[in-house]
Amino acid sequence: MAEVRTLDCWEGAPRSAVDRVWYVSYGSNMRLARFLAYVRGGRAEGGALEHPGCRDPEPPRAWAALELRGRLYFATESRIWGGGRAFFERPEDSGPGRMDSDTGPKGSGIGWTGPHAGWVGRGTGRVLARAYDVSRNQFADVAAQEMYRAPGEGPALETVLAGGERAVRCGPGRYETLLCLGALDGRPALTFTAPWRAADVAPNPPSTRYLTQLAGGLGETGAWSAAVIRAYLATAAAA
Repeated sequence: MAEVRTLDCWEGAPRSAVDRVWYVSYGSNMRLARFLAYVRGGRAEGGALEHPGCRDPEPPRAWAALELRGRLYFATESRIWGGGRAFFERPEDSGPGRMDSDTGPKGSGIGWTGPHAGWVGRGTGRVLARAYDVSRNQFADVAAQEMYRAPGEGPALETVLAGGERAVRCGPGRYETLLCLGALDGRPALTFTAPWRAADVAPNPPSTRYLTQLAGGLGETGAWSAAVIRAYLATAAAA
């Protein structure tokens, strides 16, 4: 089996020092061919929407299999696959935190920051994920497409990269909350999810097409057996 990585703390860095990040996918983008539709443009096999792609179409330079603390759940209705979308729920933090404002030019909202030990290492449950080595601007363009915005109109990343495990709300919709989950090989690991928690929204089981994408992406990593992947997704889908 391939190595399953975990994340270190992200201490932050000057804006000019962060030109590449890890995009952490826990949903259908774990399948490389599907993720490349967001990078190069086009329609993923089995998908219902055409994607404009990133301004920089370079494929990811590397990837890594990850295991995160937290919960995978399905809710709302996917316009691409039908059925519920995948969301990542952060574990509860047991330390003090503070609210933080995102004043970047392309997004505004509030963020929660906690101690560097962070909520990624706390709580119960696990989320299997795949991280891609992409440029900072590519991550912003992928996030923009997930937020139904055009590439180049994505969220500002200054606040989410400021250091520590951090959540920054850029809007009210699904996938409009940016997360810094920690660091991998000295670079920040970022993703996005919904601003709500699983208990606050009605569950919606995912479609078979969607689950096939998630299972395929996890299987491509070679980090988990088919039996482990089936059990993991079945548990999340039934919750």
